[in-house]
Order: sequence, then C-alpha cells, then structure tokens
Amino acid sequence: MKLSYLCMTGYDGPQPDIDIFPVPPRLCDRQIAHESMNRWLGMTELVDQLGFDWVSIAEHHYAAYQLTPNPMIMAAAISQRTKNVRIAMLGPLVPLNNPVRLAEEIAMLDTLTGGRMEVMFLRGTPNEHKTYDTPADKTRGMTLEGIDLILKAWQEESPFSWHGENYNFSNIGVWPRVQQLPHPPVFTSGNSEPSIKFAASRRLGIGFSFAQVEDVRHWVALYRDECAKAGWTPTPQHVVYRGIAYAAESDAAAVAGVEGHFGRKMKEAEEMAYLAQKTLGGPPQIPLVLSPYFVGGPETLIDKFNTLRECGVGVVDMAFVIGTPEQQRQSVETFAATVMPTVKSWDSTHFADEVATAAE
Repeated sequence: MKLSYLCMTGYDGPQPDIDIFPVPPRLCDRQIAHESMNRWLGMTELVDQLGFDWVSIAEHHYAAYQLTPNPMIMAAAISQRTKNVRIAMLGPLVPLNNPVRLAEEIAMLDTLTGGRMEVMFLRGTPNEHKTYDTPADKTRGMTLEGIDLILKAWQEESPFSWHGENYNFSNIGVWPRVQQLPHPPVFTSGNSEPSIKFAASRRLGIGFSFAQVEDVRHWVALYRDECAKAGWTPTPQHVVYRGIAYAAESDAAAVAGVEGHFGRKMKEAEEMAYLAQKTLGGPPQIPLVLSPYFVGGPETLIDKFNTLRECGVGVVDMAFVIGTPEQQRQSVETFAATVMPTVKSWDSTHFADEVATAAE
C-alpha cells in the first residue's frame, strides 16, 4: 500500500468554516499567508525524508483552507524541495480550466520532475463552479470531454484539431512531451456509477474523498466489474482513498488531540463567520465538522488501513491538519515511525489476487 501526504497549504491564521464562500479577502493577513505556504513546503521535505510515496495537492478557490487556486505552481515548488516522492495533482478542476493548458502544464511538470507526476482530473464542487461562473449544467460534460482531450494531447505525435460539444481547437501540439509513457497515471472520481464506468472504459484509476468504508467497498466492486467488461484488470494502485489523519501514541491521546482541535476551530470559525457576515450578509455559518477516519494509536490505525486494503484500496492520501503546526508535525512523525512500516510492507500484488478471488 502506498502512502500520500496531502499538502493542504492551509492558511495558519484564524479562518471561517469551509461553508463560507467566497471568503472576504480582507480576512487574509499577507504575512500569515506567506509563512503558511513556506511551512507547508517544509512539511513536504519532511515527508519526503520519512518515506511517504506521494505528496498530493488540489485546486481550490476563494478559500482559506487551501491556498492553491493554481496547484501547478505549488507542484513546481514542491518538486524543488523533494527528491523521492511522486507529486500527485488530486486534482485540477477541468471545467474551470482550458484542458489544453492543463495538458501543457502537467507535461511541463512531468518533464521538470523527471516523470514523478500523478494526476486526478475532477469536476469540482458547486461552490467551485461559481468561481468563474461556469454553467453548472455543463460541468460534467466539460470534465469528461476535457479528460479525453488531454489524454489524446499527451499521446499524439502530430498536431491535431478538436471539435467537440464543449471544446473546439484548431491546432493542438503539446510541448514538452510527458516523460511517462503513454502518460502519467491518471485517476478520476469514483463517487458515482457514471464516473466509474467512464474511468473503467478509459483504463483510468478512481479516487474517493472522506467516503464511508461501505460505499468504497461497493464502488470498488463495481469498478472491477466494469474494468473486466472493458477487457483489463485494475490493481489496488488504481484506487485512491483520501481522509483526515491524526496519529498518536494511544487512542486516548489521539481522541484528546482531535477534540481539542475541533474545539478551537469551532470558536475561531464562529468568530470569523461573524466577521464574514458583515461582508456577505445573512446569518453566521455553522462550521461543518467531518469525522476523521484515521484517528488513533498505532494498532487502531493499522486496523483501519487493513479495512481499506480489504476494500481494494492501494493508495491512501492523508490530510494531517488536526492541531497546531507542531502537533501536525508530531502526528506525521508518529505515523511514520509506528504505522508506516507495517502498511508499506503489505504486498499489493499479492493482495490484488486476494481481492480478485473474493470478488469471484
């Protein structure tokens, strides 16, 4: 099983809940934003040294929880601070971007990193579509067509034109070429039956964020069935799961850390929601608190990873965002020392055979 560190690049100052969109720019302290980005870059250096397999980044807009409206820039910075980890774009939001530009930028990053890129193309959430007033009813079609266009752009050796329902280009000829053949590993959403069928038909991987284990098991089984219909067999490395993580020396210590974190965040969010209300109008927003999956001491966390492994997951992307910056660092180091050796020792190839047998 491969382990990924989600470089959230969050704003380390007080911030409102994610339900507030857009966050008033006046709430952003310029110095705190600068220091926050540098702290997160330092964390990517740490996880590279600790043995994580991936560092992931995502695209978000008008918000404090991820300061990455253009994740390509952060990926380039990470590439210069790390040596071993693969850099996973999880992911660019296709409807908000020119797909040819995405193909060019990822090809450039794959060249810059010597072939260390992974990418998950996503549709994005309704609030993200409001960023550039993208028509909500067109985002699904734009995403699927955009992915097909990008895959073709990476593999064509001669210039070509594209005339589709959502995109029209007279001349496409991507330079530089991607380093990995036929292209970097590509994933897409696994949260719906149409998305899974699309991924299987294109021989792409799938990913889940903060999903219930029962749902993951169901979707992975469907994915494997659809892949079989398409004439190929995915491995666990084709399935990515993302969750919030907090590792401690014991379950009690982990729970205490999480409760303390959400207590502080609730107070901060209420204060910032009140300030945001003055700009946005309407009642203050109540923070949305997700129940983190990867919380506990070593034995509990290993058991949770094993449950995902039994579902067919082969890559786990973790957001170590609970607690102060120092607590987050300690959590990462505790995880690397007490959980990582066991999880990374599992033979994914052997397990792929187990999953296939169980599905028959």
